[in-house]
Amino acid sequence: MFKNVIGLIVEYNPFHNGHLHHIKEIDRLFEDNIKIAVMSGDYVQRGEPSLINKFEKTKIALSQGIDIVIELPAFYSTQSAEIFAKGSVNLLNKLSCSHIVFGSESNDLDKLKRIAIISLTKEFELSLKEFLAEGFSYPTAFSKALFDEKLGSNDILALEYLRAIRDIDSKIEAYCIKREKTGYYDDEKDNFASATYIRKVLLDSNEKKENKLNKIKNLVPEFSYEVLEENFGVFSYLSDFYDLIKYNIIKNYLELKNIQDLEVGLENRLYNYAIKDLSFEDFFYEVLTKRITISRLQRILLHSLFNLTENITEKVKNKVPFVKILGFSARGQEYLNYLKKAENYNERKILTSNRNLKEILNEEEIELFKFNELCSQIYRIKSSYINIGYPIIKKD
Repeated sequence: MFKNVIGLIVEYNPFHNGHLHHIKEIDRLFEDNIKIAVMSGDYVQRGEPSLINKFEKTKIALSQGIDIVIELPAFYSTQSAEIFAKGSVNLLNKLSCSHIVFGSESNDLDKLKRIAIISLTKEFELSLKEFLAEGFSYPTAFSKALFDEKLGSNDILALEYLRAIRDIDSKIEAYCIKREKTGYYDDEKDNFASATYIRKVLLDSNEKKENKLNKIKNLVPEFSYEVLEENFGVFSYLSDFYDLIKYNIIKNYLELKNIQDLEVGLENRLYNYAIKDLSFEDFFYEVLTKRITISRLQRILLHSLFNLTENITEKVKNKVPFVKILGFSARGQEYLNYLKKAENYNERKILTSNRNLKEILNEEEIELFKFNELCSQIYRIKSSYINIGYPIIKKD
């Protein structure tokens, strides 16, 4: 019935022309397709709150051709590339995707598959641990363990997707699309720019609103621009949560050692600087060390805010507890109805509302669902959260 069920792993922070190119390329390459996006919710993989909330992002995604948007819960979306990828691929597997299509700097799938296989060997793991023990950050240690193979940000994520597909023995086929015009951190070129650059423009405190919006107007589709303009002034920053982060660090000092990603001794640095009268920027760079990347420290701060522990990570690392649908098009609804007819539908744990949780999830899964809801409630404290209904249904 559905010839090509295409999975995308996205953050849309914010949605820009490169993302639209990705969707159009899928339509060009795969006839009769349905596109399912696993999307980071209110928090993203770099350890930051999303610029705009998950429901606003869902509206944009559906307007640009995505058929089903699945939320990547905070216990995946704020993790290292490995866990981020595992959670995402598992979710796409739950919805029986035939393909996963991702952007790539190299656009060399065979090479990426070879590296993925090498990176699963014991020899590689030992080499990686040795470089980490020497004090290198994870991305640098990973590169060194591959004999200094240089990889772009998208290629690193692509490797993790390929590793995850092999790890769960999924039938999903991988396909890569050349990342066009700009790299992960690059500025504008020919109406293409990275999400990093667009966020940098929007969050520049030295520029006026009109100048910021003018700079990005040609870099994002029209509807994405309208949503960003509407939400201008209420974008979310990690620094917005500084007081809450400090409170949790001080209150939970003795339990900090259990927080996901926290290395031994860092809990003392966090506490010692949390009790001082420092600006967020001063606090952040006092805590930062050569062994920790900026993104990792940002993730640690969010994990301390959520109380995301190693125990929670172990529970979700290899098995997704639920599939939360944020929105769908008419074609997406048709596919969800199709899945309902499958014998193993109940095992998929698909949620299209917050009702009847006890009929679908067990006690542990409900607790994990509540954990993710709590993360979103924390996001709402500092953000403009527009109640536009859940799930979001796009009328085609």
